[in-house]
Amino acid sequence: MKHFSILIFILSVAAFSQQEQFSGVIVADSISFTQVNIVNINKELGTVNNKNGEFVIDAEVGDEIVFSSVQYEPYQITVTKENIKTNNVIYLFPLVNELAEVKISNIDLTGNLVEDAATIETKPFLNSTSFGFPSVEPMSVEDRRLYTASTGGVFTIIDILSGRMAMLKRMKAISEFEALIARAQALVSREYITEDLEIPEEYVDDFFYFCAEQEGFEKFMKTAGELEMIEFLTEKRKAYAIFKEWE
Repeated sequence: MKHFSILIFILSVAAFSQQEQFSGVIVADSISFTQVNIVNINKELGTVNNKNGEFVIDAEVGDEIVFSSVQYEPYQITVTKENIKTNNVIYLFPLVNELAEVKISNIDLTGNLVEDAATIETKPFLNSTSFGFPSVEPMSVEDRRLYTASTGGVFTIIDILSGRMAMLKRMKAISEFEALIARAQALVSREYITEDLEIPEEYVDDFFYFCAEQEGFEKFMKTAGELEMIEFLTEKRKAYAIFKEWE
């Protein structure tokens, strides 16, 4: 009876320790040429899809998964039991940027730049410094959205109740995380990763996500140069190979 209890305990621990995964395929135009950033916000894990749009990321019920790319509208999903059990299909739609209205001038142009420039009425460019105010750094898209949501009067209450504020904060954190990875990638050549470290081309972005998740990476990036980054990536290569079960 004692041995049977021990066996049940061991099986229970093994079942508990087994990591659940959220997997599936992304369906979108030209997905074979695009890598979508897939981030588990709760676990602060990131990965990308392969050329067929397939992906796998560690997740459990209740985790928030965000899909983002410069080409597609961001998509967020809360993992359910059904998501864990099945192969999910994620549909992404092209990001459409509305162009500002363009007004056609009623001035007849001759084709002579000197003559045409003299007939066109121009206005001096004014900014905050023109009135003696200090210059202001432009805000990122995420900061502008967050600022608008937090200063919207009665609409702020609605946004908070609907969870929009929390979503905007998460999107801002994701944007900053992706910018951090982009700075890291800019320090070394892609050939170094694929040839010297022997990381397959389709796993390069995933490798950088793995490195970015290491403790102290953000602080390290504040002073890191090319040589420091090479040493860091070389050190993490073996850990990544073990993580991917290549070794």
